[in-house]
Amino acid sequence: MEIVQFPHTHPPSGPRLNLSLLPCGQKAIQPKIFSLIGVLFLSSFSISLVASPSLAQLPVLEPTGSSTSQQRRLSSPRNESTVALETYALGPGDQIRIDVLSSNELFKEPIDQIVLLDGSITLPWVGKVSVTGLNPLQAEETVIAAYSEYIRNPRITFQLLQPRPIRVGIVGEIKRPGGYTLQVNSEAGEQSEASESRTRFWPSVTQAISNAGGITRSADVRSVQIKREGVPELIQVNLWDLVESGNLRQDVLLRDGDQIFIPTAQDINNAEVIALANTTFAPATITVNVVGEVASPGSLAVAPDTLLNQAILTAGGFNTRARSSRVELIRLHPNGTVSQQRVDINLAQDVNDQQNPILQDGDTIVVGRSSLAATSDTAGLIFSPLTNLLLGLFGIR
Repeated sequence: MEIVQFPHTHPPSGPRLNLSLLPCGQKAIQPKIFSLIGVLFLSSFSISLVASPSLAQLPVLEPTGSSTSQQRRLSSPRNESTVALETYALGPGDQIRIDVLSSNELFKEPIDQIVLLDGSITLPWVGKVSVTGLNPLQAEETVIAAYSEYIRNPRITFQLLQPRPIRVGIVGEIKRPGGYTLQVNSEAGEQSEASESRTRFWPSVTQAISNAGGITRSADVRSVQIKREGVPELIQVNLWDLVESGNLRQDVLLRDGDQIFIPTAQDINNAEVIALANTTFAPATITVNVVGEVASPGSLAVAPDTLLNQAILTAGGFNTRARSSRVELIRLHPNGTVSQQRVDINLAQDVNDQQNPILQDGDTIVVGRSSLAATSDTAGLIFSPLTNLLLGLFGIR
């Protein structure tokens, strides 16, 4: 056997610390020196780990849950415009779908149900199950518990196909105050099955106002208030901010039982009235009456920002008998009072409360006769009997 000898390595030349040569008192600190060296080594190693980019950028591991409903709650994006599963309380009228994964022939088709008036649904094998007041995630766990008595480890999917309509009330400066039922819109997706890809959107405050006929001219859109069940403070809404800057956060999404109040404005700005007349929550048309000496007297359906001059022209303008210098504007107020205003006509005048005001729903414009027409009519009334008598005497008919 050949023995391989490795070359002998000599330690580097230079002074070395010989601990055996230290005095007795200095030998006592020998263990402390080694401990200090160990601490410095560990500290430098820890600092290098923290400073390392590959280690510093590692994500923090979170514990994973075993519940399917909990995983869905964590993975679902939060969007206030959609029906959030964890905040939606099931009730009568909700349309739901339940898929029970089993080898039994009975459960190959999904179970479509509508929550009954007593808040329950009827399922094969288990019978009635109460789901009212539960959110869809809690209802899914309830159905799983019900089927666990018949199926070992049932795999169940609970889907909210179509939320029930919501009921809201709206009062104040609105054309038709009262209670309204609003649908929660559902739009089926194109990529996958419709029941699994529906996006549900809550109706907004502007949609409710539009359903109620729109705001009146006296509405204070800066101070709209919403009273919501379970919320101690009123929700303040500034719809003018929505009109002026497009701030969609002011178009608050409604919930079942919301009460909307639109106050009366203290000061009315004509420029704002015209701007609001072109919004989606303004009435499409208003009805005004133009009577008297115009070409086509009667009721007119006009835009809510229509001026007095525009209404007269829409009615065909003045006829030859009209007094074109002034008209009478009669206005019926919501409290039952009636006001009458004499308006001097200037067709070249822009919007002006005195000469060319913005009309309101139900206004009546009275166009009177000119002085010449009035004199002619009076003379006709006076001389008409005498004229008929003379014509009769001479046999002229």
